[in-house]
Amino acid sequence: MSDPLAEVLALEAEGLLFSAHDRAMAALAEHPDDAALRYRATLTIARAGATAMALDLFHRLRLDAEPDPEIATLGARLIKDRAFEQPAAVRGPLLAEAAQRYAALWRIHGAGWHGVNAAALRLLGGDAPGAAEVARQVLESHRDAGDYWSAATQAEALLLAGRVLESRRALEEAESRAGADISARATTRRQMRREAAALGLAPGFVDALRVPAVLHYTGHMPKPGQDDPGLEASIAAMLDARIAEENVGAAFGGLAAGFDILAAEALLRAGISPTAVLPCDPETYEADSVAPAGERWVARFRALLPRVRVIQLDERPFPDDDLHLALAGRRAMGLARLHARHRDGPAVQVASWDGQPARGAAGTGADVGSWTAAGGRSLHIPWPWPRNGSGNGLPAARRRAMAVLFGDLPRFSALDDAGLATFYEGPLAAMGAALDRHPATYRNAWGDAVQITFDDVAAAAACAFDMRTALAAQDPPIHPRFAIDFGPLLPVHDAVQRADKFSGRAMTRAARIEPVTPPGRIFATEAFACEVALLPHGAGLACDYAGRIPTAKGFGSLPLYALRRSGAEEELA
Repeated sequence: MSDPLAEVLALEAEGLLFSAHDRAMAALAEHPDDAALRYRATLTIARAGATAMALDLFHRLRLDAEPDPEIATLGARLIKDRAFEQPAAVRGPLLAEAAQRYAALWRIHGAGWHGVNAAALRLLGGDAPGAAEVARQVLESHRDAGDYWSAATQAEALLLAGRVLESRRALEEAESRAGADISARATTRRQMRREAAALGLAPGFVDALRVPAVLHYTGHMPKPGQDDPGLEASIAAMLDARIAEENVGAAFGGLAAGFDILAAEALLRAGISPTAVLPCDPETYEADSVAPAGERWVARFRALLPRVRVIQLDERPFPDDDLHLALAGRRAMGLARLHARHRDGPAVQVASWDGQPARGAAGTGADVGSWTAAGGRSLHIPWPWPRNGSGNGLPAARRRAMAVLFGDLPRFSALDDAGLATFYEGPLAAMGAALDRHPATYRNAWGDAVQITFDDVAAAAACAFDMRTALAAQDPPIHPRFAIDFGPLLPVHDAVQRADKFSGRAMTRAARIEPVTPPGRIFATEAFACEVALLPHGAGLACDYAGRIPTAKGFGSLPLYALRRSGAEEELA
């Protein structure tokens, strides 16, 4: 019989915070009173950066009533995290409140890590002398228990007390004790990087704690019959070397014939189970991206399927375009960058590329271009064969990848005629004025619902924020629900409205997500979150994981993210 808590802890230690949270929430359906599961469900989502959701869970799961001091500490930690999501000019009161909570816990329980958190928050609130004094008191009573957290607490206290060289040695000791726990390292790295910056030290101070890299792999497919065991062995050896040199701990990519399969095999040899992002079901993918290179690649693909993690998207082939493959590639890149951010580690791409541009929306050249445009580092392995495919590329595609914004206002159906007149003159006019400031490619409204498309992801997000602000300024304030997706859309002509518009699954998904979005919030799909992750430094945006949430009208449960603006501190981390 499986132990759900043990499964959650294993996923958390591996840095797979989304999976750990989802497993904890699923287990709570059967064990709703389990305090340990409630705590881990909230802690994992907090460590993933979703502070607002974690605060909501902390109260909804009744953790504020638990006597355990470790659980009480989570409440203080969430206030601290919330402070760092605010502009520096207004975060002071939240930092002070969190510091007071940590100090109270320290006085009651005497745990050094409570004291060191109180000291850190004093420093970050501008009181360096007060922080140093508290840190010295922590060091006087601190006893090394021989575990990771004991060494990390000592390292942090030494840093805050101004004993930098000793702090570095204590960090190295913490690294020697950390084992495979990536999540613990990430927590310490984020905290001490802030403190080092406040003390005028370089951010690299925390690199004594080594977090394995997250890899994105991409490369060409061979033509049928291009079988050369010697060349394959050479590519495999280069892959083995790159994986070791970059200290890879997790990986995302495809599972197409050629380099994808060679990379997945190399990762498994290194003890790493990669995540393969497929655009559709494995059978269709095999016919599209494996079988054209020859039967022996099919056998290897089938052998890999049960050994890797598979994420299957809701995209299928469409005549004359390869957007389904392009979006799977972009999802793999975005997930790699998101997971690297949550682990507080590096993300790197390894590409086997012939240097030629992609012949359509998908391809190694497109992946390399997107990765490097986002500021990512791309390492190249030579591709020795002519790649599969011929000609100058695909015909002009009918579909194009776009962002979809779907919005709805509460209580519209209860309005009488006078209320409707006020609605069209007030809230809808305010939304229209906000929309005019952004480059939409299509806009539509019926009743209180709005449906808008954009070529640019950042523009879609900016429009959602702008419309939300405009509605909050109404008297009384209105708190809309907005949902955003990203995917292929098809230009169509609506013969009833005699209007040109767009249609596609992304439009349907956004409409099904909007009803389950909390009022005043903006929920985004994983596709949109990955597009944000591929913007340079996130372009001032952040997508916090909100969990797998059942959508409206039986559309299924989807991994959803809460969209918010990020601070400069987060963008540069």
